[in-house]
Amino acid sequence: MKLSFKAFAAAGALLFLLSLAAPAPLFADGVDYQEFQEDPLETAIRKLASPGDIEWDKEEMISGGAPDFIKDMKWPLKSCTFSRKRRRHTGVDLLAPKGSPVHAVLDGVVEVVSNGGPGFRGYGKVIVINHNGKLWTLYSHNSSNDVKVGQRVKQGDVIAKVGRTGRATANHLHFEVRNAKGTPLDPLKYLPKEGMPVKR
Repeated sequence: MKLSFKAFAAAGALLFLLSLAAPAPLFADGVDYQEFQEDPLETAIRKLASPGDIEWDKEEMISGGAPDFIKDMKWPLKSCTFSRKRRRHTGVDLLAPKGSPVHAVLDGVVEVVSNGGPGFRGYGKVIVINHNGKLWTLYSHNSSNDVKVGQRVKQGDVIAKVGRTGRATANHLHFEVRNAKGTPLDPLKYLPKEGMPVKR
């Protein structure tokens, strides 16, 4: 059965009027609808790449939002000082001379190697490592990235060199830790006290 143009137009007008009268919004506040169409890994990487409006989740840190093996993390730099200047900074800045070797903090698989492309604006040269699908670490502002996507790395392997690429005013490593939900975890809560750098 074919609808005439008039009937089609009338049906469209009726739907438009009904949408104006709808009492509730079509989308609930605070729901990440994109997450419904992604696997957890895609969601974590997307949130990792868009950290601007995420604040530290103290409840998540206190309630065990990190896998047990996070306690085995080692410092990504052998010698540095650290700085945390901005309230919404989702990681820690480790200040070190240009070219200082950056080490993987845990065993894992390299998931992202980027020169500051889409999703990583401001990070400069960046590496993201997946640790058993339960934890992700990010290393950015590198002068060089020395690993490839898909490469398996061991804790302590050199993966990059310190630099000031992207939005950086001094040579340093910006280091982030995220759990499987994409929630930022404070690296200083989990890195060993031994070898902790001096705060600047």
